[in-house]
Amino acid sequence: MRVHDKSVTATVDVLRLLAARRDELTPALQRIADTIAGNPAEVVHMSTAELARLADTSDAAVSRFCRSVDVASFPELRSLIAVALAQGRQPAPVSLADVQRSSDLATIARAVRNAHVDAVDLTFAQLDIAVTALAIEAISAARQVIGFGVGAAGAVLTDLDFKLGLVGVPVTTTTDIHRALSMTARAGAGTVAIVISHSGDTRECVEVAQAGVEAGVTVVAITTAANSALSRASTHTLRPVAHEPRAQSGGTASRIAQLYVVDLLYLGLLARAPREEEVAADRMSRAVRPHRVSSGS
Repeated sequence: MRVHDKSVTATVDVLRLLAARRDELTPALQRIADTIAGNPAEVVHMSTAELARLADTSDAAVSRFCRSVDVASFPELRSLIAVALAQGRQPAPVSLADVQRSSDLATIARAVRNAHVDAVDLTFAQLDIAVTALAIEAISAARQVIGFGVGAAGAVLTDLDFKLGLVGVPVTTTTDIHRALSMTARAGAGTVAIVISHSGDTRECVEVAQAGVEAGVTVVAITTAANSALSRASTHTLRPVAHEPRAQSGGTASRIAQLYVVDLLYLGLLARAPREEEVAADRMSRAVRPHRVSSGS
């Protein structure tokens, strides 16, 4: 777990984080994740070899598992699990996995709320400040930004387009693969392509990233999986994290996590914007003010 703010360990349950990262792991590493999830109190007292035997895998796989979830070592992972258990998350909060056809609306409302709060907490826990700063620096210096994603990423692209426009960044977003490939192929140095894919394995997104890198474009991937094809093809990877059973969620929690990353980019850019950008933002606010209906109308 890439914790760059030590206070994160006090607020984010590593067991929730492991559950959110499970699907991106290999089958052998998933067995380790499942073993930990089913026996957290016992794992705290286990050696590497004991966990490997219980998960029907090897000592080396346990070490790979720790690296895969951004934890330095198994002793550190044991410590984080102990912290999670000490925080006493009992009774466990209702989750999307608990929602059934017969669930009442209050239960559903709590489950959705918990999923969305978890998405922000887990993304914050995985946040790599140094990489995020590099992405913000590249966007700030770019002569143009191209945003691309398919499917549900379109909603996030709309927000990205709006937010970057607020700080004066020349941005074009599209969900059309032909347009995205054409723009990135001719863009060259000085351009940043922001490519959004939850899984990181969407073919169109990988193709756009590869075309961008070949053209000298700085590619910023917003994707959950660090070892995905998109991440490998990109210059920088920002990792939103969300734990959601696909059947119940419709992917909304993952978009909440992606929107959190977009907000972070926007506010990071705003913090380093020159004074004239603040003046421009004020002019924009005054320009749209006449289009608001007064409360007395």
